This record gives sequence, structure tokens and C-alpha cells, in this order.
Amino acid sequence: MEQVVAFAQQLHESVLPAWFMPRPAHPFLDYGLTQSLSEASGVPEPSLRLLLTVLAGYPISIVYRLIFLNKTSTIIGEHARNWFLVVMGLLMSYYFNSLDIIHPLTTAIGTWLICKTVGMVAPRNRALAASTSFVFNFGYLLTSYKYAATEEYDICYTMQQCVQCLRMIGYAMDFMDGQPKSKKEKPSSTGSGNGSVGDGGGVVAPSSVAPEEKNAAAVVAPPAAVAQAPVPREKTPISFGRDIALGQLPTLPETIAYAFFPFAFLVGPQFSFSLYKKFITMDLFAVPIPATAGKEEVDAATRATANGVIPQGSLRYATRCFFLGVFYLALGQVLAGFFPTVALLGKDYVVRPMPEKLFIFWWTGKTILNKYLGIWTIAEGPCVLSGLTFNGYDQQGRPEWDGLRNVNPLGYEFATSLAQIITSFNMNTNHWAKLYVFKRLRFLGNKNLSALGVLLFLAVWHGTHPGYFICFGLEFLDMETERRLRLRIGKPVQQWLEKKQGAVGKVLRAVWATFTWALTTSALYFACIPFDLLQFDKSMTAMRAIHFAGFWVMAVLLFSDVFLSVVMPKKKKSKSE
Repeated sequence: MEQVVAFAQQLHESVLPAWFMPRPAHPFLDYGLTQSLSEASGVPEPSLRLLLTVLAGYPISIVYRLIFLNKTSTIIGEHARNWFLVVMGLLMSYYFNSLDIIHPLTTAIGTWLICKTVGMVAPRNRALAASTSFVFNFGYLLTSYKYAATEEYDICYTMQQCVQCLRMIGYAMDFMDGQPKSKKEKPSSTGSGNGSVGDGGGVVAPSSVAPEEKNAAAVVAPPAAVAQAPVPREKTPISFGRDIALGQLPTLPETIAYAFFPFAFLVGPQFSFSLYKKFITMDLFAVPIPATAGKEEVDAATRATANGVIPQGSLRYATRCFFLGVFYLALGQVLAGFFPTVALLGKDYVVRPMPEKLFIFWWTGKTILNKYLGIWTIAEGPCVLSGLTFNGYDQQGRPEWDGLRNVNPLGYEFATSLAQIITSFNMNTNHWAKLYVFKRLRFLGNKNLSALGVLLFLAVWHGTHPGYFICFGLEFLDMETERRLRLRIGKPVQQWLEKKQGAVGKVLRAVWATFTWALTTSALYFACIPFDLLQFDKSMTAMRAIHFAGFWVMAVLLFSDVFLSVVMPKKKKSKSE
């Protein structure tokens, strides 16, 4: 027993720290340029490397377009595209992580080996591969947090590890879902069923030809087959469509390219391997144009298809992403000068009048989230330039490129409910959590328990700091309060407002929208403060300064509804009704 204890102690004190603690950065191909820029600008080198890594996606995606999305792209197969993305992804990851690239490589290759081994040893039990991969990836991430995390927000290899953890867990679950239902059923390469549903809005029939021929056939389609009857399009995002189950295990190079996708490995967005496969085979662009499209739009799409290039509009959309992201980052920097989070911990803040403290608290929470809006929007641009975000055509035949957007700025800024915030902020990760966690917890038989399970998972996934658990705990209580108030107050008020006509009705609806917007943003920003402060004592200090106002307002509203539900229960409808 003593030997076991001694071994465990040695493992904890020497072996695991030596493996998981961040390694000293090694010079990259910039010959110290990043360090020089850091010293000249005053920006910490880790933060600068993060920004430069994301920005590097723009020139690399343009190179990808020039090589693989031109008139000669039909003779370049999916393997060449895949290897280009492997090389670029590994180079960018090495630039950011240095020798710590070993960690995402370990989990990517390890997940593939787990699925490969289970597929060979127990082909009828893919659930074993999914569960083992979950424990492996999540356990590896938590161990990384244990030995690499500090009391501050860390910019190191755990950032990529965090994103890749979800990606590889989803990869293994998709492999599990592709389990053939019977011995007679043969597994398909990227999905189950008789065909795949194009995320852009059309049904694409499977092909029995070789991948290279299939690629050319999909791109050089006859013009007569382009315009078809309108097909219901999937809602944004397209990251996880209806055909994500993996009948066959992808190759190791494909798995590495997917895990290290150069435009999304560091800050997202999340997406399925099925989408990646359609991207490198060019099947992503083989979607019909609605019959309602105009002649000019049909002709433009036909020319693009015949020339083997992607539809128009991606450059304009990517430019919008870049400048909108820069705007949010710049705005965040300016606001941070007026509303730094650390100011909430000072004595000067405590002695301010309560209205002023609430005003500062609100703006501090908004400032915290601006940096996420900025970096996610900038990171979307290279994905758009590469063509990965193609979302089919609208009813007028215009190409849409918002398939992987992580933020809906207008929906987020003017949200009047937390439900709208969820569908507008970190959209692809929320979609991932709904598909791979929430729906997998249906055995609990209670949506509230499933939602609580999702938030607990996300809190642990972000890290082990108490601030994350406070944030997501408040989010759960806020959402439950909102759900109850919407049924008791919101729905009757909306019905009453709909009956009001003319200028009076418009004014009343505007007042109600402003009121619900203020409540929504206040609840959101109140919960964001612990998310940024991380530590329990700091979070309590900041919230104590405003007498835990956000918590007490939520608690009073929640328990008031519970009390009314007991003393004034809803009448059950009779069978005749």
C-alpha cells in the first residue's frame, strides 16, 4: 500500500507536472519577431500570438482559394486539400503552442486510435469508443487545467485543448451514431441513410463513383440541373446537420486536419466532421438553386459551377466579419479603460452611490463580452474565405455565407430574453452542447435536469475556477426565472399589446421591449462578472459591493412565481374543452 501511495505522489509531483505544465516557448519561423512586436507594443506575447494566429487565417485561406478554388480545382482531389490543411493547421498550432502542440496531437491521434481499436475489436459496440473517448478527452483537459492553470485567464495550449476537447468528443459520438443497425446494413462513409441532406438547402444524391470523379461530377453539374423547386433550408448554423453520423471511421490524416483545421482550431467555430468531409470533397457546393431565383443569379451560379469555383459573395461577407470583429475588439479596449473588472474590487467603487455602482457593473459586464464577440467574428472570416461556411442559396438565388457564424450581432445586442441570447452568442458551441449533451441526457426524463447537466458540463469544460460555476449557476436560475415569468406575465402582456393599434400600441410595445431588454442584459452581465474574475473571493467582493442585487431580484421573482403556483394553481382543462 505504501508503494502505491509513493507512486501516486511521485506521479502527482513530478511526472504529471513535467508533461502537462506549459513548456518554454521555442523560436519559430519569425526569428523573434513576435517577441519584438510584443515589447514594442506593450501587448503581452501570449495575447499577441493569439491575435496573430487568428489573423494568419486570412492570408492562408486566400492561398487555399487560389490553389483549390479556381478553374483547375476539379483536377485536384480531396487528399491534396486535406494535406494542405494538415500542414497549415500544424504550423499554425506550433506557432501558438510551440512544443505544447504535443497535447492536441495526443488527443487527436488518441481519439482516432480508440475508435479504430474498438471498431476492430468490438465493431458492434461503438458506444464503448464514444464513452472511452469522452473520458480520455475530458480527463486530459481537466488534468491540463490542474497543472497548467493559474489564478488568471491563461493564454496557453489549454485554449486549443478546450476547443479540441468538444470536437473530438463529438467526432467519437458521431462514430457511435453511425453504428449499422443490422448486419445486412453497410456503413456509409459520412452518414447513415440513403442520401445526405445538403446543409445549403437541397438534397444531394449519393454517388457510387470514386471520390475524385465524384468531386468533379459535383462541381461540373449541367446548368439544367441547377434550378430546382425550393427546398426548406436548415437554419443557421450548419455546423451539425442531419447527416453527421459516421458510418466509417475517417482516416488519420483526415482526423488530424479536422482537429487542427487552421481557421477554427483555436477559438472555433465548432462543426462536425461530416461538414468538413463535404468541404474537402466540394460536395458542400453541390446544392440546387431555388426555382424562384432570378436569371442573373442562376447564370452566375452556373458559371461558378462550370469553372469549379465557389459562388460569389464570400469576399464581401469575410470583409464584413473582419471589420466588425476589429470594431468589437477596439470598442472593448476603449471600454476596458473606463470599466476595468478589477475596479469592482476597489474601495472607491464600494463608496459610490448605488445607482452609479449598478451602472458601472452593467457596463463592465458588457465590456467583458465584447472581446469574445470580436475574436469570434474575426475568426469567422477565414472560414468564409475558404468556403466552409457556404449556406446554400436564398429564395432569390443569392449565395449565403453565414453557415458558421458564432455571433448574431443584432440578435445579441437587442435580445429581449436569455433564450434569444443563447441563439445569438457562441452559437455553434451552444448547438454542440444541445446535440451532444442536452439530448443525450433525455434519460433523466426532465428538461430542467438536462439543462442543469449542460450548464454543469460547460462550467467544468471552461475550467475549475469557482467563477465559472457561479456564472453558469446564475444562468440556470435566470433561465428558470425567465421561463416562469414568460408564462405568467410575458405571454399575457404580449397578447394585450397585440390588441393595441396605432401610435399608442407602438409606444407601449417599445416600452415593453426596452424593459425586457434591460432585464435580460442586466441578468447576463451580472453573471459575467464572476466568469471574468474567476476566483470565489474576488467574485463575492464584486457582487457584495452591489449587495448581490442581481441575485436577490432573480430570487424574489422566482420564489414569487413558485408561491403563486402553489396558492393559485392553474385550472386543468376539462376533456370537453
